[in-house]
Amino acid sequence: MDVKVKERLHIFLQCLPILGVGSLFTLVLYGIHLGIFRTPQALQSFIDQFGSYGVLLFISIQIIQVIVPIFPGGISTVVGMMMFGNVRGLIYSYIGLIIGEIIAYHLVRHYGHGLVKMILSKKSYEKFENLIENKQKNVKTLLILTFLIPFAPDDIACFVAGFSRMKFRDYLLIILILKPISITIYGFILLNAVHLFL
Repeated sequence: MDVKVKERLHIFLQCLPILGVGSLFTLVLYGIHLGIFRTPQALQSFIDQFGSYGVLLFISIQIIQVIVPIFPGGISTVVGMMMFGNVRGLIYSYIGLIIGEIIAYHLVRHYGHGLVKMILSKKSYEKFENLIENKQKNVKTLLILTFLIPFAPDDIACFVAGFSRMKFRDYLLIILILKPISITIYGFILLNAVHLFL
């Protein structure tokens, strides 16, 4: 890939979180204008108009969110909880995030540092490099801890796991078991925070 194309792609990827937050803010304002946030029933009725496509769209966003962080961590899960209800929102988040983390593992396994550097911000990439240097022999422990500690950089830990010698079977077992714990904890923390300001 040409150097200029790589640079432009890198800039685009770095701008995605800003675009994501801006899009989310615009959608929220539009939703307020339509009155869909007045009651949970109104919001549910609005989502129900899209049928199964609304669910597929949300799961797709969660898949992409792991690889390219469109929204700040946890926000998309809270949106899902508000849209579909707590249980369904967490289940849909779980499905999307697990698929995304499987894809992330294999992408890093095949494309290495170049891909990670292109996707992550400079600060996040420095964290990634530090984790590679300090935790190469304890990747399982790192992965487990980042899933158990709320708001820890678990997506970066997934990149580290893909870059390490960790077997996919072990990686898959850890994310399948521990991901529900992490999304439930930060989902409810952020949801309560949202209710405090609404």
